[in-house]
Amino acid sequence: MTALYKTANYLEPMLLLEYEINANCNTVYNAWTDINLFQKWFYPTGFSVARAEMVPNVGGYFRIHMKSPEGEIYPTKGEYLLLDKPNRIVYKDSWDDDREQNEPTVVELIFEPQSEKTVLKLYSSFATEQQKDTVLHSGIVDGWKMFFDNLNNLLKE
Repeated sequence: MTALYKTANYLEPMLLLEYEINANCNTVYNAWTDINLFQKWFYPTGFSVARAEMVPNVGGYFRIHMKSPEGEIYPTKGEYLLLDKPNRIVYKDSWDDDREQNEPTVVELIFEPQSEKTVLKLYSSFATEQQKDTVLHSGIVDGWKMFFDNLNNLLKE
């Protein structure tokens, strides 16, 4: 069992989603760290990508601005805390603008091999109980499921 990443001043990590991807761990890991692949699946169904950047190393970042069908931009960014190919990725996730209530969450992805598939486990840690409640009631689990469905569909091609 892999010990979960611990970040000072954050609540214990909680599992938000476990999802089976029809590709091996290296392929799935690469889809998270190659900007050409990442921007093809990391957005909700019906959205597109308005901006995408990535520096995939510890201390580096990704930035992806998702565009709704109505033209509204949802800017997000992540700061890499740990990259352990092909096993784990840990990053701080937040909005990529100056909005209030923008405390980052810490996201940990664990890639577990299962034959030629990968079981992807997503854990998230929150700064406060209030942040956890707000995020969990925002539809985050359904959102991640959409992202992972997109990823699975991309990797089938």
